[in-house]
Amino acid sequence: MKTLLSGGVVVTCDESHTIYDPGDVLIDGDHIAWVGPPYEGQCDVRLSAAGTLLMPGLINAHSHSGMSIMRSLADDSDLRTFLDERVWPREATLEPDDVYAGSVLSAIEMLKSGVTTYVDMYFFAESLLRAALDTGARALITPTILPVPPLGDVLGTWEQQLVRTLDFCERWEGEAGRIHTGVAPHAPYTVPLPALTDIAAEARRIERPLNIHLVETAWEREAFNARGLGSTAVALQNAGFFEGPVIAAHSIWLDAGDITIYRDRNVGIAHCPQSNAKLGCGVAPVAAMLERGVNVGLGTDGAATNNNLDLWEDLRLAPLLAKVTALDPKPLPAAQALWMATRLGALAIHRPDLGVLAPGYRADIIMLDLADTTAVPIFEPQTYISHLVYSMDRRLVDRVWVNGELVVRGGEILTVDEEAALREAQRVAMGLSQRAMV
Repeated sequence: MKTLLSGGVVVTCDESHTIYDPGDVLIDGDHIAWVGPPYEGQCDVRLSAAGTLLMPGLINAHSHSGMSIMRSLADDSDLRTFLDERVWPREATLEPDDVYAGSVLSAIEMLKSGVTTYVDMYFFAESLLRAALDTGARALITPTILPVPPLGDVLGTWEQQLVRTLDFCERWEGEAGRIHTGVAPHAPYTVPLPALTDIAAEARRIERPLNIHLVETAWEREAFNARGLGSTAVALQNAGFFEGPVIAAHSIWLDAGDITIYRDRNVGIAHCPQSNAKLGCGVAPVAAMLERGVNVGLGTDGAATNNNLDLWEDLRLAPLLAKVTALDPKPLPAAQALWMATRLGALAIHRPDLGVLAPGYRADIIMLDLADTTAVPIFEPQTYISHLVYSMDRRLVDRVWVNGELVVRGGEILTVDEEAALREAQRVAMGLSQRAMV
């Protein structure tokens, strides 16, 4: 079926940051067939987009969807305390239904705020899959491989976890046209380096991307460097980890030469400014990475460290942090920041078919209501880009299409019962806390 979205402001997020005002977008099945000035061809459904802005759906390059049932449980603590004392003891008692409930809650939150694609790193992959399928989201699901106690006692050795992950990837890649899969060894400080070599080789064999946390904290860098293998990036390169597509979350504490490795190996970065700031981890050198040609996307991280999954907040914070750390207002201009949440984010997660409104790309589209104080005044078409980054937010998201299917209308989710999802998330969160007794 062909659906025409007619007469809106169309922010394409293409390489030229083209804007059509007014413009039309034609959805043909799961792909975009036309973007530009008024369309004169045939369509099955014509929807007026007057008074709205159309743009690509946002891409959340790093999340842990099941962790929404731990929201606000680990506030005001550093990463080591967060993991060792607050989160891992709870996660050791997780059950598949807990993860499903948390993931549905997360997917609803993201879809209603205009995130059409999220990269998910967590346990119980089938629960993550079911949540994405039920809510209508596009998800790159990368089951976590984490052999440290107490989780290793429950999940098994890294070899056993890898076998399950590979089976998941081979069974579910491409499901419903919006489920993508990958392999996620947690981090170099939790998974042994020889294991990372073997895991990377298996990911290359099945042609799936790797997803990993890298140098999120200063202590992680210092501990790894003390091994005498060079920086984390150097050691991983020497171990063959970067020979296939990789998504590196955080990448804050980089050493000299690491950015060159990222660029040369086409490593995609998931920059999570809010979570990194809240945990006191630091600020990633995003402007330097972008200047060197590294693909950098934006991520919220999990709801236990952010504490929401509102990518608009990270979209605004990322350029602000780049400017204040440089003591210069010029690094990371608005158009580049918006690209991180759309087209550049798609390249960072190795999904080149996403993140731009152009013929042939996946029909992941969001519609924002422009009848809001934050959208006025407009001086020229490029003003819309500045407004999207610095003043507009999730409240304006009215409709959302994923893979050509309408999943949000009037700001409300259409695919699942939101009230029931809220009740279930509350129930399983309380049960989890009671079992863990922390």
